[in-house]
Amino acid sequence: MSRANALEILRLALQARFDFKHQLYLIHAVTARCNARCGFCAWNPEFYEGSDELTTDEIKTLYADAREAGFVALSLWGGEPLLRPDIGELLEYAHGLGFVTHIVTNGALLERKLDRVVPHLDRISISLDHPSSHHDTLRGVKGLYGKILSATLKIRARYPRKKIVFVYTIQRENADPKTLEEMAQLMKQLGVSGVFNGLRLEAATDDTTIDLDKYNPSTEALAGAYATLRDLKRRGYPIVNSFTHIDKMMDLPMHYRCHWPKYMLPIEANGDVVDCMHWGQRPIANLRSTPLARVLEHPRLRALAGDAGEACHKCLSVHRVEISEICQGNFEPLASWAQVR
Repeated sequence: MSRANALEILRLALQARFDFKHQLYLIHAVTARCNARCGFCAWNPEFYEGSDELTTDEIKTLYADAREAGFVALSLWGGEPLLRPDIGELLEYAHGLGFVTHIVTNGALLERKLDRVVPHLDRISISLDHPSSHHDTLRGVKGLYGKILSATLKIRARYPRKKIVFVYTIQRENADPKTLEEMAQLMKQLGVSGVFNGLRLEAATDDTTIDLDKYNPSTEALAGAYATLRDLKRRGYPIVNSFTHIDKMMDLPMHYRCHWPKYMLPIEANGDVVDCMHWGQRPIANLRSTPLARVLEHPRLRALAGDAGEACHKCLSVHRVEISEICQGNFEPLASWAQVR
């Protein structure tokens, strides 16, 4: 099966927007286990059950079924996906099926598993919240910053064409202009791009287990951070966020019509297919008891791809906002993606 190319993905994306049949992109949390301790994270082991993961064979069945159904891309995350001993095998299998592949990792194990996973990846996203070893404190892993830099340099040396993205979560401790500019300079020096996200709950519910106010900058500080990013992007630094997303983050609360559920199918480590408006709390189905083909016919997925999903705009994620804006006819994010290599 040949690799899905950009034109095919664009054709399917337009079809999903105007003639929805089912999603095109798997968002698979292959594990809920993590070796970091990020206080703001909803997947912290203190309040997220990480047991009962799908087996290697179950995951391969899922990927084969998804590819046969017409899915074109796959993003692996967690928890920390590199904790799975079979992660290289899974990525090799997925890439062999023809998926465009992506991983989101904290980078702690990346150098150790580099040659097993990187050849089978189209994009590597690494969480990095500070351009210094202060990142270790923010993520609760000693030596993490150094491990990320070392892994990034080795990827650049061995696999120079691989796309690397640093994912920077804006918090009170890293929202100041000086830190943001130093981060942009580091990205440019290393030849990587950067995505800058605000903190948010993944579940659009009244969940109060996470006190984001402890980590969130004030509305004014957040607006100032994005104003700095706007200037840095204008000056040519490799910032992936579009001006559209940046401007919306400078003028909260966020307003947009969400089209993300038309394209993305989130699946948790235990096989739960997620209702993105009630993340982790009201699964649509479980793949151990319901085949993927039947899941894709579920009325809740169609509702999320219609009025129910479009009425929601609680997520601040750059990906949700920009996909939605493009679907509404604002193509500035596409130009932004094309400009950042």
